[in-house]
Amino acid sequence: MELIYRYDPFQPVARQSPADAAAAIDTLCAGNGRFADFVSLMQQRTLGEHVESPIVVPVSPLSLGLPIWPGGEVDHAPFALVLGCADARVPVELIFDQAFNDLFVIRVAGNVLGVECLGSIDYAVRHLGRSLKLVVVLGHGGCGAVTAAVDSYLSPTDYSDIAFTHSLRSLVDRIQIAVRGAAKALARVTDGDSPRRSGYRAALLETAVYLNAAVTSFDLRREIASLGGDPLHVVYGVYDMNSQRIHTLPLCDSTRRDPTTFAFAGAPDDAGGFARLGDRIAQAVVEAGLLDKCPPR
Repeated sequence: MELIYRYDPFQPVARQSPADAAAAIDTLCAGNGRFADFVSLMQQRTLGEHVESPIVVPVSPLSLGLPIWPGGEVDHAPFALVLGCADARVPVELIFDQAFNDLFVIRVAGNVLGVECLGSIDYAVRHLGRSLKLVVVLGHGGCGAVTAAVDSYLSPTDYSDIAFTHSLRSLVDRIQIAVRGAAKALARVTDGDSPRRSGYRAALLETAVYLNAAVTSFDLRREIASLGGDPLHVVYGVYDMNSQRIHTLPLCDSTRRDPTTFAFAGAPDDAGGFARLGDRIAQAVVEAGLLDKCPPR
């Protein structure tokens, strides 16, 4: 398989930015689809399957964040702000197949909100409002920060070993609301049997990852609204390490048939909405088989 980066100086160079939030979502979803397909092609080639034509990736000065002519200057004009995790396996521009200057990216472990994050978001909303059309909170499967929060919930006596510095405790504590919500949701959909099952930790982690992204999205929506002006549309999604796709619910037979699973979603508006969302996530986790059968009493 050949991967070719090609620059054609005779092709017209024009930067087209999405017109609104819906178009921005479509752009990110389409880019994520291209990335997932690209990874799939490479995996096929690695396994020895024949791939006929090379993959050609067009590049230009604008796609590289460079001025078209020497001495020029490129305006700072991202169309989406993405609050993602610091995990090195989740490079935001790559998984959305976006060029330089398309995304204003903030990365912090656990995709949680802190003072510094809010400062960057404040700057982007106030100074880049003409180009910004969308705000995304991006979680990912197997998140280390959420794992630490889950482990501290399951073994509170080991909390000081898991979160042994003030800064790490602050990060883990921010995720606890999602972990506790995930535990309650799993208990509801399994009639209280979930903690006794051998797959409970994995199921709790998966449920908490989705809820954590939704909770952060809810908080971020309120923070942005408090800045005044036209509110930006805020959504969340979770990057699945296996499929390379952005999901709103864990994959199982029923969610695979739901097209809204492969996109973004807005956070609920109240506690009741979060409880219902938690139950949907937990049900998908159970259907996916993450919880093993209950051991004998």
